[in-house]
Amino acid sequence: MVKSPSKSQQQQTISSFFKPQGSSSKHFQKSIDALEPAKRTANAAFVDLTTSDVEEQSPPPKRFKTLSNSHSHGSHVNAKSTLDDPFLLDPSNPLHQEDVETSVEEVRPTARNNKAIKTPERPLRVYGYSPHQNTGADEPVTPEEERAKKARREAFKRKLLASSDLLADTNTVPSSINSSSPAANDDLNIDKIENIRIRDGDESVLEDSDGETSTFASTTLKAFSFTGGKGKMPSGKPTTIKRAKKDIEEVGPSGQTYTPLEKQVIVLKKKYPDAILMIEVGYKYRFFGDDARIASELLNIAHFPDRNFLTAGIPAHRRDIHLKRLLSHGYKVGVVGQIETAALKKVSDNRNNPFERELTHMYTAATYIDELDAEDDSRTIPQVSISLVAVTPSTGDVVWDEFEDGFMRSELETRLAHVRPSELLLSQHKSSKITEKILGHHSKEASSKEVARDRIRLERYKKDASYTEAFQNLKEFYSQKCSRNASENFKSGRLLATISDLPRRVVIALSHSLDYLKSFDLAEVLTQTQFFTKFTERQHMLLNANTLSNLEIFRNQTDFTEKGSLIWAINRTKTKFGSRMLRSWVGRPLTDNKTLKERVEAVESIISAEEFNCRDRLLKLRELLKSLGSLDLAKGLSRIQYLKCTPKELSKLILAFVKIGDAFSPFETPDDVGFNTPILNGIIHTLPGVRGPVRKIFSSINLKMAEEDRRDELWNDPDKYPEIDDTKIAIAAVESELVDHLKTIRRILKKPAAQYITVNQDEYLIEVRKDEKRDIPVNWEVVSSLKYVRRYRTPEVRKLLQERSQYQEKLEAEANKAYLAFLTEIIDQHYVILRNAINSLATADCLFSLAELASQGDYVKPEFVERDSDVLEIMDGRHPMVELLRSDPFVPNSICIGGDTNGKTKIITGPNMGGKSSAVRMVALIALLAQIGSYVPASSVRLSPLDAILTRMGASDDLARGRSTFMVEMSETSDILHSATDRSLVVLDELGRGSSTFDGMAIAGATLEYLVEKINCKTLFITHYPVVANNAERKYPDRIKNIHMGFTEDSENDGRKVLTFLYKLTEGISSGSYGIECARLAGITEELLGKAEEKAGEMQKMVQDRGRLNRARKVMTSLQSLQSDTNEGKRNCLYALRRALEFQKTDY
Repeated sequence: MVKSPSKSQQQQTISSFFKPQGSSSKHFQKSIDALEPAKRTANAAFVDLTTSDVEEQSPPPKRFKTLSNSHSHGSHVNAKSTLDDPFLLDPSNPLHQEDVETSVEEVRPTARNNKAIKTPERPLRVYGYSPHQNTGADEPVTPEEERAKKARREAFKRKLLASSDLLADTNTVPSSINSSSPAANDDLNIDKIENIRIRDGDESVLEDSDGETSTFASTTLKAFSFTGGKGKMPSGKPTTIKRAKKDIEEVGPSGQTYTPLEKQVIVLKKKYPDAILMIEVGYKYRFFGDDARIASELLNIAHFPDRNFLTAGIPAHRRDIHLKRLLSHGYKVGVVGQIETAALKKVSDNRNNPFERELTHMYTAATYIDELDAEDDSRTIPQVSISLVAVTPSTGDVVWDEFEDGFMRSELETRLAHVRPSELLLSQHKSSKITEKILGHHSKEASSKEVARDRIRLERYKKDASYTEAFQNLKEFYSQKCSRNASENFKSGRLLATISDLPRRVVIALSHSLDYLKSFDLAEVLTQTQFFTKFTERQHMLLNANTLSNLEIFRNQTDFTEKGSLIWAINRTKTKFGSRMLRSWVGRPLTDNKTLKERVEAVESIISAEEFNCRDRLLKLRELLKSLGSLDLAKGLSRIQYLKCTPKELSKLILAFVKIGDAFSPFETPDDVGFNTPILNGIIHTLPGVRGPVRKIFSSINLKMAEEDRRDELWNDPDKYPEIDDTKIAIAAVESELVDHLKTIRRILKKPAAQYITVNQDEYLIEVRKDEKRDIPVNWEVVSSLKYVRRYRTPEVRKLLQERSQYQEKLEAEANKAYLAFLTEIIDQHYVILRNAINSLATADCLFSLAELASQGDYVKPEFVERDSDVLEIMDGRHPMVELLRSDPFVPNSICIGGDTNGKTKIITGPNMGGKSSAVRMVALIALLAQIGSYVPASSVRLSPLDAILTRMGASDDLARGRSTFMVEMSETSDILHSATDRSLVVLDELGRGSSTFDGMAIAGATLEYLVEKINCKTLFITHYPVVANNAERKYPDRIKNIHMGFTEDSENDGRKVLTFLYKLTEGISSGSYGIECARLAGITEELLGKAEEKAGEMQKMVQDRGRLNRARKVMTSLQSLQSDTNEGKRNCLYALRRALEFQKTDY
């Protein structure tokens, strides 16, 4: 047991902790990188999947922070005057709060920082602990109050001195301590200190009775009380008490008892074991245990042992920055808040208990809504049934589907590629090895490639639900919405009707999604069932995952960024919600002829509007979109729906909707707008509909107060929320009493001109000059002392300020309650109207983007024909991305697939590097562009809509899933053969090259025949097998046509061949692949190429000889059959011919 310190030792230690270092101290600023908002453009934030195929670091050294006065500006005390006449920063003092909030410096122990210094010569003046003496100016203190205060004061002293191990034996500490020396660690062993904690980036702090923290300076100096007046030191002496025995059951791993805060941490971690908890403690959020280690690594902050836990902390005002960083690494993060304030706690029944804390928010990457500014493989596995629900909380979109999938899970991969989830919510019972491997690989692939996106998070719900349980869960949820005083949409019963029509397994997935969203207070997204859509509606073209990758729809195949992709080439939108809709259009092209024609005609109307009224309305609409700029209305409406929208954001949204509503005068019917296309008429007819709802919202709030985030002053009608007005009256009454009390102060000081002053937000202070010979009541508190003046606060002022603080916190609570009720009212009454307006604007933005694209280049309007024509004809087509990326012009190509005489299958041959792959990609991209309603880069295009574009291009293995290059090639081909219809476009590039020549030729030929005979789809078939091309065209002359990439061949003086690529599609079969010539262009040495040409000649001669031999064998077999003839002369002639052939055979 360490002996109790003497008074001189205590004062010496206090001095060593509190001497301001001034400009000579070395501060180390820890750099905290701000987390850039995630640039996610995912269509789905998380996906719930239901399937039927179920099956340490060493702690860093302790850090100290030397207290220095950071409020030297203005009339506040500076560092020098603090030594002359120091004063105390109390935890309840706003000055102290500001210091803690704004402090980001961390000071490491150095020889300079740990020097022992002398105790200040002037006495220390600390308020709040002097005996109250009645001066007659204020109400007398009752004996009961005096005894209670004295008891609290003595209890505080006992607690303080019980923790005075730090003050013991401090005279043995050398004046200069090296933190790395053993001696220093022996003298000042931080790990042995029970109640004193040194926290990263914070002052030394002392454990309060509930495990909270208060400033070490405050709690230490308050052990010494003294009387008021002119600064005389009291004679009171600190006393010592024995340390209480530790409860063995509450002793932690460090050998010290658990503090109340640590007990709260244990309870919270047991309740939320799968989440990182950010726990609010004063002005910081702290992490404990393993959470601290993870936070330290990811947030670049220090973690260190603190009693029984590792701990780390971040300032409260930087919570969201660090929160998003943790979410981007795939973690679930819970925010634990103090649900009571210090002011309200003082007057509550549990004022002697720890601060109450509970989980206030739970976040994942998908559910965090940012501000406006993730069996045996070797044998065949039967088809499995998979159901999914994809929810995007930021936009309110819900996509569902139920489908059968095969061995390679290509259907699942296609949907994951389209919805691009941030999270996957799966059953606790794992699916088959194949499905689990696909999901895991998809997550890792999205995280490892150099793509501007975050890691996909996997979570499993703990209990599987039956269909009955799931439907009952949804029924209860939607019944509550129907019974609430909400819009007619809720009352009509459409919610339950929509759910009852969904497939059974989709209902189960939707129920799990509902439970998951409830934990984040985001369940409201599922109430708008009119925005539920099915993924596989056949009014959209099917683009599987391979097609999206091979055609570079959303990202290129070089560095996996958006530049160079199709969406990069065509996106000219002005708004974020418009950009998202265009991305949806590109991913799901239309297949219905009528809808396609309407969209293309809308683009044409924008380009060639002739009537003045139409041009004027289009100009207004374009200017409206430009004025909205970066304001994301769709995300803003979602933030209102989830009650997360701030008043400042709401003011921006209201002003934007006011502008939208006033842009056009109302029209009775869409046809009155005047365009010849229903899409544009519908857009402009919809927008004035927001005028009424928005004006109602606009008239309810004060926009100026909203911009300042003044929720208590937000309402134009004070009677709308009377509790706010009543609380304001109570605050005004308290402030009136403060004014009246000033008269009493003037009489006591005999100074009629005395006034309250405010210093650094510290209000209602009385300033008295030291040279004024005035008798100051002993119970007046000295708040600060400078060279010439002292500032006081009377007990009555302190009491009234505490009362006002309680009313102010009540006002804040009532204002928040009223504001959330107002947001709920907006959603219940106006959500559908506002959402429809946003969708109309997004559609207009996409149409303007496509019109701008058509105007900037040589683009043409596509012509859509009926299905019976079954044709895809492109004249002078160009690759939309290549012509933007390259400075030299792209060579246009023409092709006609289908129709009466052209055949639906084209076999493309030609030399390597001749442009075969670019040509077939051009065809597929032009067809895709046409079916999103865009003009296309060609001189003319005529087509019947395709229902799918399916591609098999390139060569790559998939070692993560145990698949070789050839296995990948065959699996993708199999998926195409199962998915293609007679209305599909199939692109196969060099099928069979991953195997031997004869196996490859056999597979390529058989696949080609199957596509022609069984499926009869439009096919572009690239091959380097001339035999396959020749045989196929001879067998199917009306269905198959051979074409090749044109080139010229010249010879130099040394006999070398020189190729010139024309990049032009030409009829016929290429005479060869010219691989050696391409190798020469690639820079292979001539010596190696000479040997290659020699070997090629030898192998070519060998193949020719084998062909001649095979023909001779056939002749000999025919002659043998004639030897039985009875004509002697005929037999002799045949015998001679046979001997001649046998002689020739020996030469081979």
